[in-house]
Amino acid sequence: MAELGSRVTVVQRGPRLLDREDGRLCALVSEQFERDGIDVRTGTQVSAVGRDAHGVVAHLDDGTRVEADVMVLAAGRRPRVEGLGLDEVGVDTGGGAVAVDERCRLAPGLWAVGDLTGRAMFTHVASYQARVVTDNLLGTDHRADYTGVPRVVFCHPEVAAVGLTQEQARGAGMDVVVSEVDLSEELARPWTFEAEPRGRLGLVADRASGVLVGAWAFAPLSSEWIHTAALAVRAQIPVSTLRRSIFQFPTFAQGYLAALDRLET
Repeated sequence: MAELGSRVTVVQRGPRLLDREDGRLCALVSEQFERDGIDVRTGTQVSAVGRDAHGVVAHLDDGTRVEADVMVLAAGRRPRVEGLGLDEVGVDTGGGAVAVDERCRLAPGLWAVGDLTGRAMFTHVASYQARVVTDNLLGTDHRADYTGVPRVVFCHPEVAAVGLTQEQARGAGMDVVVSEVDLSEELARPWTFEAEPRGRLGLVADRASGVLVGAWAFAPLSSEWIHTAALAVRAQIPVSTLRRSIFQFPTFAQGYLAALDRLET
């Protein structure tokens, strides 16, 4: 909306945007938003909303106000368990999400997929769970594994991530090594894609095991090429093997080679 000429204000209750992602990625997104003229306000939230002769007025709990034509509230989501008759078959719904086993089974003859399970509430995860259930219904043993689920924010440029952030990896006791590359300095593809080339890629690896445990990208089309990292994290492909891979020229995916070479594993 900002690039189309609208004046946009983003109010974030937490201390930073995308606060579940890597701190470096959050900083890059905030900097880009500011360059785009977006007013980013963190550490505050809307306490009251009203209307005046000019439109909507949002009063923030830090004493400031935002005037706008339209306000969009991101209220989050929760599993919808009401009205499905689950309590009639003995399924406990008191905690919101229902507890399924590794085959997405609630009870004998009863299965659940999607947000109802409370597992990584994305459409692509629900589709994956549907494949797990289908296989088991047809006699093929298939156990769900949620390692390496990609996460994408479809802003401009796109935000994509997978696996652990460096903070999470360190919290898990790993000997963490990280790298970051400016794709416009390393690759030809950003220059053939847009007039003002941009993009960054970050990797998180465990030195002891020599595998990637996380990755993030803030770059054009990153929703498409984050899957290289997702596969590497899921299959625990050694960094040494990834370094010997051959990537098509010119593509954004070539950035993995530059970032892998900077990992001190």
